[in-house]
Amino acid sequence: MQENHKTNIPAIISLILSILSIICCCIWYISLVMGIVAVVLGVLGLRSNNPNQKDAAIAGIVVGAVGFALAVSVAVMYIMILSGVSGTATTAALGIGSMI
Repeated sequence: MQENHKTNIPAIISLILSILSIICCCIWYISLVMGIVAVVLGVLGLRSNNPNQKDAAIAGIVVGAVGFALAVSVAVMYIMILSGVSGTATTAALGIGSMI
């Protein structure tokens, strides 16, 4: 009886990309793409006929979603800092803008 041990390639790639998406979360546009691709490959690895590495596919989906969420939060903070929203909200709340 020989057991067929095939590697679930999409699950492994999903796990690798999801870990990289968290590591690169400061570069939000790269992390965003890697997180999306990791989740898609994780779902493909989970739905494949190959039962090996299902846990790697699930981990890739979860960690990829966390990497995606980090990338979105970094992007929102980056946009807020560049647009100056935080500074105008503080001065408007204190009423400093009307004094000048």
